[in-house]
Amino acid sequence: MKLIGSSVDELDTPALLIDLNRLEKNVQEMQSLADSGGAALRPHIKTHKCAKIAQMQIDGGAQGITVAKLGEAEVMADYGLTDIFVATQIVGRKKLARLEALARRARIRLAVDSLVQLEQLSEYGGEARSVGIMIEVNTGLQRCGVEPDQVESLVEKIIRKFTETKIDGIFTHEGQVYNAADRSELEKVARQAQETMVEIGRRIRSRWGFPCEVSVGCTLGLLGAGVVPGVTEIRPGTYVFYDRTHAAFFGDTEHCAATILGTVISRPNGERAVADAGAKAMTIDSRASGLLATSGFGQVRGQQDVHIRKLSDEHAIMVPGTSFSIGQRIEIIPNHICPTVNLYQVAYGIRDGKVETVFPIHARGCNQ
Repeated sequence: MKLIGSSVDELDTPALLIDLNRLEKNVQEMQSLADSGGAALRPHIKTHKCAKIAQMQIDGGAQGITVAKLGEAEVMADYGLTDIFVATQIVGRKKLARLEALARRARIRLAVDSLVQLEQLSEYGGEARSVGIMIEVNTGLQRCGVEPDQVESLVEKIIRKFTETKIDGIFTHEGQVYNAADRSELEKVARQAQETMVEIGRRIRSRWGFPCEVSVGCTLGLLGAGVVPGVTEIRPGTYVFYDRTHAAFFGDTEHCAATILGTVISRPNGERAVADAGAKAMTIDSRASGLLATSGFGQVRGQQDVHIRKLSDEHAIMVPGTSFSIGQRIEIIPNHICPTVNLYQVAYGIRDGKVETVFPIHARGCNQ
């Protein structure tokens, strides 16, 4: 079947759709936010995992990309994207061997939060030692990262022990903002995280005299607090597509560029209808409380009162089902788009109801 120029109605289901008008607007709006805040934009590609979309972001003004895994970095480098921050700590000889090869063909920054990671880099040697180092700071997510009051101590130890190591800066992921109870708390938490990072960066520059990148990375935090003066780089990811979680913040679904096209395959009774887009078409994520609370497992576009009550592997159970008929096409806005995209080999770029382009999900499954 010829895809380009065909109607959305001709696509088989389930399928991942991208509204091109909305995608382009999302890319432009985040670039404008970065520019107005005086920060470089280094988007995280974990959301779209697509080299074509990453290139769209670069063409729009982004200075480079962020990835979560070496596998993602390798794929992006294959497609000519060669300014890459790997925002996850790299440990073990297998990964260091891959880092060595990657560093020969791309400019790499690497996350660290311990001397142990640098010791492994030093022992391995070669090009792997030439990468720039970004020190991760825990500003409240309680995941990886050095505590704020321990960053300078780590910098001093790195400078003394690893004289050839280039410290590029500090970074954080302020993902704790997703637990905010309301907009006021969201803004407060996001701003506190950014201000903490700015102050650490100021102290490092004052004490050692080298430039210190101050990098923050959270779409929702940037929506809530903007860019605090002194932040030099932002690394949002989800903004390209957004999802139902962010729709809860906006109060509508207009920003959501990605949907799952499904078909109603059964209507056993008046209470429920069943579509062919289950947990293998979108992930089982939901939030029970707070500003971003979501009911059910996705939102049927144009059906505000319909809830996806349950997902099994291949089925979405929708209640009430009275408004649906067997064979009807629906679009579902997933609660969490990042892992949803990872389920698909391609996404279809749609404009005015027609397939305009096909996006290969180049880094699909690159979890190592």
